Amino acid sequence: MKDKKNPVNYIKKLKAVNKEYSCEKTISNKKKSSLNLNTKNKKKKHIPGSKVIIIWSDFNTLPFSNKRLTKSWIEKRIDIFMKFTLQSLKAQTNQNFLALIKYEDKTNDIIANILDKYPKLPDNIKFISKSEYENKVLQTIKGFKYLYLVRLDSDDMYHKSFIQQLYDFNHHISTEAIVNQNGYIYDSIKKLLAKFPQKSPNYYTLVYKVVDYIDGKRYKIPGGHPNVIKLLKYETIKKPNYIRLVHSVNDSSTFRLANRKNIIADNKKAKKILKDFM
Repeated sequence: MKDKKNPVNYIKKLKAVNKEYSCEKTISNKKKSSLNLNTKNKKKKHIPGSKVIIIWSDFNTLPFSNKRLTKSWIEKRIDIFMKFTLQSLKAQTNQNFLALIKYEDKTNDIIANILDKYPKLPDNIKFISKSEYENKVLQTIKGFKYLYLVRLDSDDMYHKSFIQQLYDFNHHISTEAIVNQNGYIYDSIKKLLAKFPQKSPNYYTLVYKVVDYIDGKRYKIPGGHPNVIKLLKYETIKKPNYIRLVHSVNDSSTFRLANRKNIIADNKKAKKILKDFM
């Protein structure tokens, strides 16, 4: 399924791997569904089929501060993206995905000028204006059965096997989201790494039938990622799959969020873990 000579296979019809992934999976349903992944009756439990994976990042489209529109902020955040998030995306063992880094239209010229200073991005990783984003998604998903829409902040990282895990994942017929509940937090300045489990973090994947997405279906998650497990029917992946990055230009993350007992004091172990993400 993976073509090393042409990593940009997201525009081709793909057949999802039908083997079961070995990680544990659980399901929650706010509507109190009787479905249970541990049941012995596995008829129609998981749905294989062609899927397309799109990673989306809100680079500076969230209105937390006007500094997100300034050249100084954008320069620093693009540099962080290049050093960390891009390396994680390029390290994915399966490159059959499209990553869309969404930015405010009014910052188009600033972003274009800054990107010109770096090597050209791989064809499956694109900075895209907010006004162009939706059309690009709709164009990409045609011909597939399912859309896996993966949330990733533009300064964070996924395990290098994560895209392959999603292709191996046969979701439940009613699943709306796949949630990663285990990962790490990394202070890139002090070089500190800690385990960082969360019940409903911003490392989730929305699952759509492509026909529904094209027809305009969108999940409503008021309050953001903390409410994903409250509002959507979800399954979880237990493998530590994410790294939240702490750096000099964070808007909310701080290493103080980590429990001190979860800090990985063994430097060799920490480096080995980081190597699996970039």
